[in-house]
Amino acid sequence: MTKQKLADLRAAPLFAHLDDGQLERFAALATPVEFPAESTIFLQGDAAEAFFLLSAGRVKVFKMLRDGRTATVRHVETGQTFAEAALFHETYPSSTETMAESRLYRFDKRKVLDLLLAEPQLSVNLLAAMAHLLGLLNRRVEELLLPVPARLARYLLALADVQLDAPAGGAAAAGSSGAAAASAGPAGEAPPAPRVVRLPTTKRELAARLGTVPETLSRTFDRLKRGGVLRMSGDHELIEILDFRKLHRLAQE
Repeated sequence: MTKQKLADLRAAPLFAHLDDGQLERFAALATPVEFPAESTIFLQGDAAEAFFLLSAGRVKVFKMLRDGRTATVRHVETGQTFAEAALFHETYPSSTETMAESRLYRFDKRKVLDLLLAEPQLSVNLLAAMAHLLGLLNRRVEELLLPVPARLARYLLALADVQLDAPAGGAAAAGSSGAAAASAGPAGEAPPAPRVVRLPTTKRELAARLGTVPETLSRTFDRLKRGGVLRMSGDHELIEILDFRKLHRLAQE
């Protein structure tokens, strides 16, 4: 068993509270697997045989809708587990695809269930992780009932919380760098807060994440640009948020 495998599992919230012995027993069940970008890991309706931990790369979880469209449920980031529902269902309720070259650990369903019977703390951790996921899914359903501009505003605010050092409300940062840099104010004043975020995905994938189509998303971006809320780089990869207050108001509509 490699030190890297133990470190990867220790970094995952699902395993964070296990002692060394419990972690080693669980790591013994982890099979490393690698996938190129845009590879299917499993499809909605496939037999649920395992769940996974993402140790490098990025994965999207999505639902196939009856009209042939897809709706992105979540983006899995490094250190997160997914498909835990496989432990309690016969088939996978959603599909997964890698968004970049990815390295994962695969945990066989039957072996994990046997271990859970012997490790009550791991069972508690798993229930907590699934409760968190259920809350996430409930929020996703609530968001899909909102107008598309409100969904986009909420997404951008969440992205700003992750990517920007200063609070999204516009508090001054200790400094600025890269594309987020803005000209400093008069002498003696703190420089303005960074306000440029980078879209971590394509506009088409973002549209799926927001439960809409690319054309509607483009019109929504145009509306926000005309309203002085944001502006975008030529390749649409960088978004400068010009007015956080307007964006917050839009998120509540």
